[in-house]
Amino acid sequence: MSLQARGLVLWSPLLILAGGLLAAPATSTAQQPREVFDHARTGFPLTGAHRRITCDACHLRGTFEGTPRACASCHSRGGPVTATAKPLRHVPTTNPCDTCHNTSLWINVRFNHADVTGTCFSCHNNLTVSGKPGNHLPTANTCDMCHVTIAWRSTHFNHSGAVGTCASCHNNASARGKPANHLPTNNVCELCHTTTAWRPARFNHTGTTATCFTCHNNVLVSGKPPNHIPAPNTCQNCHNTRAWK
Repeated sequence: MSLQARGLVLWSPLLILAGGLLAAPATSTAQQPREVFDHARTGFPLTGAHRRITCDACHLRGTFEGTPRACASCHSRGGPVTATAKPLRHVPTTNPCDTCHNTSLWINVRFNHADVTGTCFSCHNNLTVSGKPGNHLPTANTCDMCHVTIAWRSTHFNHSGAVGTCASCHNNASARGKPANHLPTNNVCELCHTTTAWRPARFNHTGTTATCFTCHNNVLVSGKPPNHIPAPNTCQNCHNTRAWK
């Protein structure tokens, strides 16, 4: 056997051993199962979308202690953490985010009017949220003059600031109006009635239509008494509205 052949025979076991070492799987610590950290132990449990972000998204440069917990600390414009900020068209309020929002579903909010700034119309403008409907009673009052946030439909109506005549609303469509058995008159409501006490009214014969007997018939109001002087004359032949007797 030649020297070259003898050398190959001697080196073969060493080559096999080396090949086996190279083919063996690596056992670095990076592939070992790591301990799962229970974030709730910090007093700030991760819920909703917070469970899907990486640690370094909030803990910048590996700093864990002293990380702020308020939503606005991260969810703000120009801050060190890149997170969705309060939009410019957000309802004006001084409430912290978690008063209404939660991390499970940001859009599903439990709204609280406490600490909301501005007037009702700032939000209830039919753009941000529903506002004054087209068939609303004509008024220049602000919403909170009559409405409350607890029960919107249970209103304490105030005629102050109402525009138009009484009949604009009291038309038996928007609100109760002139009844069918009302004394015949073309006067406007406010000539006799007031918003403080609809009854009693201060009656004014001006604008009254029809004859005296139409109302003074002892049914609607007192009329010709039984002991009246017999006469076929109409009431106004002898009487006047200023002083009946």
